Amino acid sequence: MKKIALTIALVLATVLSAMAQPGYGGPYSRNRGHGYGYGYGRDRGRIHYYDNNFYGGIKVGLVASHVSSNSEYLDANRLETGLSAGFAAGFNISPFASLESGLYYVEKGGSSNSNGRFSYELDYLEVPFLIKYNYYSPNNFVVQPYLGFYVGFGVGGMIRDFQNREAFSSYSDGYFRHGDSGFKIGCGFTYSFLYFGVGYDLGLSNIGQDFFDDTRNRALRLNVGFAF
Repeated sequence: MKKIALTIALVLATVLSAMAQPGYGGPYSRNRGHGYGYGYGRDRGRIHYYDNNFYGGIKVGLVASHVSSNSEYLDANRLETGLSAGFAAGFNISPFASLESGLYYVEKGGSSNSNGRFSYELDYLEVPFLIKYNYYSPNNFVVQPYLGFYVGFGVGGMIRDFQNREAFSSYSDGYFRHGDSGFKIGCGFTYSFLYFGVGYDLGLSNIGQDFFDDTRNRALRLNVGFAF
């Protein structure tokens, strides 16, 4: 699945590179406004009104995750790193607030040495639902703290039991469920059509198949992208 993520990231990087060429009307360029809101115009140094309600973007990033579990076998004491890639789409509900969703391929997982070396990959398709606050500063720089939740469905992943030299699906009987959901919190920063964000996923769903053990995802995410 990592090959799939790398392929997606390379395709998106190519698209982003093309969008970044001169002449592209980014969301904070002189020719376009970022949705429905306000920004600082350079011509008179005052706030201008923008009337484009919808916006979109493409994002790629890194994920540092682990699994917190009551099960000694599944509880991770080491972080696993992965990739994320996808697109965002949003709608501005006021000059300073917006609702955003999208679709992302995200690699999560964990690793443990407590019961022999044991690692697992959990690859998801995720849909976030976020509310963002847009703080506009001079020179087209925008700070966007956000809060929301996500739902995900596991589409791949392998468990590697190094002690017994075995590898099998993460969703085999007795291990992980496909479904996941939880809270999201973080902050994004945009300049012109560039985006950088940092966020944290706090899983609420029990992703383990054993009802007696609470097993939940935790993930720190860094994203870069372009808006349009």
